[in-house]
Amino acid sequence: MKSRISKSNAFIPMLSVLLIKTSVNKWFKSLIYQLWLYLALFLAVLPLSVQAAFLNEAQARVAEAIEVESQWSGPTEGPAAGLGKNIIFIASDLRNGGVNGVAKGVSEAIGHLDWNLRFLDGAGSETRQGAAIRKAIGFLPDGIVLGGIDAKRHSKILQAAKELGITVIGWHALPDAKGDEELGVFTNITTDIMEVAEIAALLSVVEANGYARVVIFTDPNYTIALSKSDRMAEVISECLDCELISIEHVPLDKTAEQMPQVVGRLLNEHKDITHFLTINDLYIDFAIPSIESEKFDHGTAPISLSAGDGSSAAFQRIREGVYQGATVAEPLLLHGWQIVDEFNRAFLLQKPSGFSAAVHLVTDANIDQVVNSAGIYDPPNEYRESYLDMWKK
Repeated sequence: MKSRISKSNAFIPMLSVLLIKTSVNKWFKSLIYQLWLYLALFLAVLPLSVQAAFLNEAQARVAEAIEVESQWSGPTEGPAAGLGKNIIFIASDLRNGGVNGVAKGVSEAIGHLDWNLRFLDGAGSETRQGAAIRKAIGFLPDGIVLGGIDAKRHSKILQAAKELGITVIGWHALPDAKGDEELGVFTNITTDIMEVAEIAALLSVVEANGYARVVIFTDPNYTIALSKSDRMAEVISECLDCELISIEHVPLDKTAEQMPQVVGRLLNEHKDITHFLTINDLYIDFAIPSIESEKFDHGTAPISLSAGDGSSAAFQRIREGVYQGATVAEPLLLHGWQIVDEFNRAFLLQKPSGFSAAVHLVTDANIDQVVNSAGIYDPPNEYRESYLDMWKK
């Protein structure tokens, strides 16, 4: 009997330990279960918070780009203008609204100086552009403007200008707003093409409330065009609920031939396209006939947004609210004046100004304030007076 009592007494603490372990296991399992629930909830909510943050940032960036610039933020110190300079402006294609606008700005600015100006047109062909550069060099000018011509594609020809001491300034000739000593380009006038591409893509996200379905049109023949389209694609990929349907490679000089067919195919294959993003307004000119032939009304057709130059046709469409919602317009006339100022600095052996105009969206909300009667984006910030004050002192 004594032995049985001893065994019974020994079992009691063992049972207590077992009960405690069981209780701990249940508590631990409950804790793990709750943690899994919290993690699942966190993972479910995280994409929503990330998308909300992305959309909020996009809205802020777009609002800033729509604001009207009323104060000059460019250079106010610089040399007085020299005399008797000869400049040749070589256009990639004078049919291009951006190039044409810059050419007008250069002409307008030089009209205030004792300088001479001549134009050559590359007519949208790399071969003709190369020929125009050779012809310009043959005239032995003081300066050459590469208006929308990819400097790297003509590096060998430009070496001749460099050896002859001809100052070369680009407009959209290089990816960045700076020169290239190896190519012999003193400086390159452009807004930040990455910002231009970003703001166009962000606007599509904002307009679609975070559900943009996008097709991008670009020109495979130009490094700058491809850089723009690549950045637009990256922005759309950062939007969790957006979709990049395709990137279409259509050369600018082939838009009239190819765009109607390409757009027609896209509209037949994809009924949910919200936006066409283009690197230039010219694509939209030749997209509209196909949109109209598909019998879209203005409320259901894809909205076109251009990370381009701001053509008069684009501004008319924006004013009328027909097919195009906005363009990231560059201050073309201002760029023309800046080119002349940079030439003057170069001729007097000074450094480039380093100025790059801010990115600006032209929409129906601000178009009457920033687009002049000639149909050109022209910020009301008194840049002409500022440059003339420097040159005439």
